[in-house]
This record gives sequence, C-alpha cells and structure tokens, in this order.
Amino acid sequence: MILLDTIQEIILKLTEILKQNAAINEQVFCETVGVFSKELKVLLQKYFESDEKMQDELRPYLNYYRQLQYYLVFLVMNSEILQVPNHSEILQTLSFIENQEKLIQELYIEFSEEQKRLLTGDFREILDKILEARFTKLKE
Repeated sequence: MILLDTIQEIILKLTEILKQNAAINEQVFCETVGVFSKELKVLLQKYFESDEKMQDELRPYLNYYRQLQYYLVFLVMNSEILQVPNHSEILQTLSFIENQEKLIQELYIEFSEEQKRLLTGDFREILDKILEARFTKLKE
C-alpha cells in the first residue's frame, strides 16, 4: 500500500539502528522515533479523511504501528537500554518489527475487526448514553 511506504522506510531505518552490535546513539534513535511518531500522526489524519473501505484496510496497520510506537517510546524512556548491545528489550522490539506481516495477518486484522464491531455496535450507543447522562449531571 503506497500510503504506508514512508512509515515503512522509517521502520527500516529503526531496524538498522537497533541491529547494531554496539551502543546505540541515543540522539539518532530518539530523532528517528520522533519522525516515526510524526508520520504515524499524518497516517492517522489520512485514516480519518478516508472512506470506510480504506479505513478497514488501514486499521490493522495503524493498530500495529501504535503498538510499535509503545515499544519505541519504552526504549526512549529507558534509554540506558540503548547502551547495551542486544539487550532483551531491543531484541523483543526487533522481533516485533521483523514479524510485522505475520502479526498483522494473524493478530491485528482480527483485532481490528473486533474493535470496529465494538465501537460501531450497541456498545457504542450504550456508552454514548451513559456519558451523555453523566455529562448532563455534571453540568447541573
């Protein structure tokens, strides 16, 4: 999907950085994670501007990218990990990246479909009514 090309290029760069057999340059890593996060934000904006069919196609990728973002932010917040080559957290993140297509096919497509059903079905209507009632009560 052409729409995902830029973020995939950033993921390739992150993979190269994480595969180093030496301490990882914290500044380079953090800047690259920042670029990833900005591109994810752009992709989310495009998602909300897209028709339902395109949203259905993008949703599993977005859920995967958001989970990857959690991994990356964890490494940024615990930057001492970057100083230890082949640290278990780095290897786990690399595994998550390297298994992207498998994870999307075996986990994130189904997860995204369930998420859509949950957020568009009766649950959403009930939640909206509860929140509206509580908001009205707070205003009084």
